Amino acid sequence: MGKIYERAGAVLLVCLLLFCGCGKEKEAEKLWPSVTAADTPESPKELYEKALKEDVLIVYTVSTRTTKTKESFEKAYPGLSVEIRDLRSPNLIEAVEENAAMGLTSCDVVICNDNSGDFKARLVDTGLVVPYLPADIAPHMKENSEDVVTFLNEAEILLYNSAKYDSCPVTNLWALEEPEYAGRIYMPNPLRSFSTYAFCGAVWQNDEALSEAYRHYTGTELSIPEGKTASQLFWERVSKNMVFTNSSDEVAEALQNGDADLGIAVSSKLRLKDVGYQMEAAYRMDPFCGCRTSFAVMLAKDSENINTARLFIRYLLGEADGRGEGILPFCTEGTWSARDDIPDANPVPLSETDLIIPDQERLIKERESLEAFWTRLLMERNPGNRTDTNL
Repeated sequence: MGKIYERAGAVLLVCLLLFCGCGKEKEAEKLWPSVTAADTPESPKELYEKALKEDVLIVYTVSTRTTKTKESFEKAYPGLSVEIRDLRSPNLIEAVEENAAMGLTSCDVVICNDNSGDFKARLVDTGLVVPYLPADIAPHMKENSEDVVTFLNEAEILLYNSAKYDSCPVTNLWALEEPEYAGRIYMPNPLRSFSTYAFCGAVWQNDEALSEAYRHYTGTELSIPEGKTASQLFWERVSKNMVFTNSSDEVAEALQNGDADLGIAVSSKLRLKDVGYQMEAAYRMDPFCGCRTSFAVMLAKDSENINTARLFIRYLLGEADGRGEGILPFCTEGTWSARDDIPDANPVPLSETDLIIPDQERLIKERESLEAFWTRLLMERNPGNRTDTNL
């Protein structure tokens, strides 16, 4: 009988421990989101004191410029360490999802471009990342969102080889189908690049503007076959002249070495002009020169280094006065400030460009048809080659 009571007691003890553990988990679920509130009262000094008791901060990012922010952050806050994990957008999203599925807290801060709809649909809407926007910074954000903290605006834009041309040789997008540009236009594969995918999707959403631009360019109406749209026809024609790359870096290289006359790439690559690259952006174009893209900084849910994470985000956003060094690596040509008290780094204001803004909800809704179209088109342009569709 004694053994029976011992076993029963052991079972009861295990049940109590499990019950208490579940209670703690449920309590954490209630408490954790509250520490991300915008009105959290801790000052940078108070956050720093608490952060010194935490571990290494893990940042998942799609931008190599974050490394410079890490370096100055560690100098500004001695004793804190940051580990940067540089990932492509699709891989970053998958990594955060896998961490959550396995119950891991392997990430504290996420920096990702918020263009294609994937970031919103898979991480923001599911609560795997949450916003943290300090109350003393929020009033200075140009587009303060409850769901996403945008800290930088860029563009997927038409670039040209400035060593060959004094100005952009085309003023209408339909000119890209002219025979003289065959093999001379470089663009990232839209099924590998979120920014390029967003641009292709934005074009997809502007059929009427494309038809009107065609009238301006040719003086005739665009003849659209039954079952097609103006944007589908545009990409089918223009893609014949295109060379598809894996990234915007390869587009910049092609412009620099003279292989490309024109390219479609992220505007932040214009910072390479500082090291001798000869390329410029075409900011005015009929009907548009590209699409606006943005970068978001978010907290990974259940971060174990929450105070360091919040301190790092404050630093990246430029601190309360907008003079913090954390934002400086991102203030380069080809970028526009997300704050009203930090001037644009780009010489041409967004208001003076012909950039369009993609409809994210529509991108999400039309993903299947857009991906199917580009899969077919890329296979036609590269018969026998595998088309990577890992968006």
